[in-house]
Amino acid sequence: MSEEETGSQSEKPWGGRFSEPTERDVEAFTESISFDRRLWKEDIEGSRAHARMLRRIGLLSEEELGQILSGLDKVAEEFASGTFPVRIEWEDIHMHVEKRLVHHAGPAGLKIHTARSRNDQVSLDLRLFVRKEAAMMAVSVEGLLRETLKKAREYRDFILPGYTHVQQAQPISGGYYFGAYAERLLRDRARLLAAVASAGLSPLGSGALAGTTLPIDREGVAAELGFSGVTQNGLDAVGDRDFVADFLHALSLLMVHLSGWAEEWVLWSTREFGMIRLPDRLLTGSSMMPQKKNPDILELVRGKAGRVFSDYGALMTLLKGLPLSYNRDLQEDKERLFDALDTARACLSMMTHAVSGMRFEEERVAEILKGTELLATDIAEDLVRAGVPFREAHAIVGRIVADAAQKGRSLEELTDVDLKPFFDRFPPGYASTLSLRGSVERRSHVGGPAPETVMRRIDALWKELFGEGSKTASGQ
Repeated sequence: MSEEETGSQSEKPWGGRFSEPTERDVEAFTESISFDRRLWKEDIEGSRAHARMLRRIGLLSEEELGQILSGLDKVAEEFASGTFPVRIEWEDIHMHVEKRLVHHAGPAGLKIHTARSRNDQVSLDLRLFVRKEAAMMAVSVEGLLRETLKKAREYRDFILPGYTHVQQAQPISGGYYFGAYAERLLRDRARLLAAVASAGLSPLGSGALAGTTLPIDREGVAAELGFSGVTQNGLDAVGDRDFVADFLHALSLLMVHLSGWAEEWVLWSTREFGMIRLPDRLLTGSSMMPQKKNPDILELVRGKAGRVFSDYGALMTLLKGLPLSYNRDLQEDKERLFDALDTARACLSMMTHAVSGMRFEEERVAEILKGTELLATDIAEDLVRAGVPFREAHAIVGRIVADAAQKGRSLEELTDVDLKPFFDRFPPGYASTLSLRGSVERRSHVGGPAPETVMRRIDALWKELFGEGSKTASGQ
């Protein structure tokens, strides 16, 4: 069997200690290049900064630095063009980059691994990746926020039933409804930005676990790569994946919010509810039933949430029993990271399309609002104003609701005569003041659904996030 077929120990970064070639099935089992090749940009970026540092401390000549930087450019071109040769005996992205660097740069490339280990190298690559991708996800969340705030402005005066337990509870406005999801997305954005900060220290220089005797400039490399500082303990740093967990936690909560929203709209788009409509371009049909229009993107957002949660759970299970410091188990973190990121990104894109394209079925919503009991709490609170203890007021209104239901009438349809048997101190004309819109407008406190309250919050968020005039929020 040829050396290329077996992979001689000279191909390994640790080959000098071993007396026989690694079994091919062991190489196949332990390789990670099939998925960690995705980190090639980060690996090359870190290698460039590391090489420049080695030059500053005198471990590379200017000529060697030039050869290494030129060689890394050629490696990047191979990756970008898809011509990079993959060999499982080179195991991972780090060795692939190094092997191709030596191919292009010659003996100078053999010096690139001076004062570093694959342990601190992979940690660096992951931190660069998480920092970049978490920031990009935060921008994508802002895109969904933009569409959400536009809808909040568009439907600021539109009256909807608000639900608890999927039962009608109190009237709200469309602006208030979309504002609720805006608040959730704001928290998602904040968590993603926190994940950026969590990955903000450079581990390079930690070596395998205990650093190096060489006079490296960790702070200089960190500054060049845009980090805010360096990690303070190599034993911790090379095995630390807290920043990956932070990112997957942020993605998981984002998916909680997107999945719940998707479920709500799956329900609201049924014929039974009929409250919203998505454009045909976002729907699919049935291969058998010609009448069907299915909200598949919403169902898949709901379904894919579990996939992100399982990625997060798998990562936490991976980390929970690891002793210090680096362990090969950590190779398993990348597929979980990549899958969760790709899944959440796709779902976020689909929900952005859905929010942008949706319309409320206004006539249907108006029909649903007829015959409701949404004003019960308003009546109870008006009784409190008249001096009735709330628990007693609650019971009085409960009897009013039961009587109205028995007669097939909504609370808005009741007259003073209808109300008087239950409480004889309602002011004259009180029944005529009861309205869904009035209920919404009366709740003008901070956090309430009154249109002016909602619009103050929407305008403030729009200005904070996008720095544009509030009219832009409605597409004007």
